[in-house]
Amino acid sequence: MVQIKPQRVNVAIQHPEPLLARGVHSALAGVPGIQLVEAAGARPEDRVHVVVTDWVQAERLLGAARGPWSGAPSVLVIAAQVRQQPLVSAMRRGLGGLVLASCNEAELLAAVHALAGGHGYICAEVAQRIAADFAREPLTLREEDVLQLLARGLCNKSIAGQLGIAVGTVKAHVKSIFGKLEASSRTEAASIATELGIIAIPGFAPREAFALS
Repeated sequence: MVQIKPQRVNVAIQHPEPLLARGVHSALAGVPGIQLVEAAGARPEDRVHVVVTDWVQAERLLGAARGPWSGAPSVLVIAAQVRQQPLVSAMRRGLGGLVLASCNEAELLAAVHALAGGHGYICAEVAQRIAADFAREPLTLREEDVLQLLARGLCNKSIAGQLGIAVGTVKAHVKSIFGKLEASSRTEAASIATELGIIAIPGFAPREAFALS
């Protein structure tokens, strides 16, 4: 069933960063067809269609109940940085869209209108990064085994012993892994692989350099 964009799009700004929230308010205020609202009232026309927020608030809004508003508004996250795996997971759970804090007014409006019309929206920079990640040459099963052990801090000799292969073979696999993930170190390779969901390491902190800003 095709969802038709309402004639008037009610937008609630619930972003915790005051300056960013003020900027969003300034960008949307006075735009024809956009109505900024605090919360839904008793009237049907007061229903919030799009909530502009951050990652933390979005986590609370995703699901059956979308906060204090009537209906189920689409959630638009504005963030300074984005990591692929959490974004993909959030989109699967109902996140409407995402734009970077550095986006211009035109892209913000495009995102709001897309969500109000029942569509998803990911800003071009993030979409391109995700597309590039999916375009990477996949690791072989053996390379994934090596990477999993490498990420746990094992040296090449220990990895060779664990997998029953030669140390030279491990070195070749590590070199191939670095090339496919475009990583320059073992820590960077483990971080990228964790972000992409190739491996899972409990308690592993992803590298900050992978974040989009």
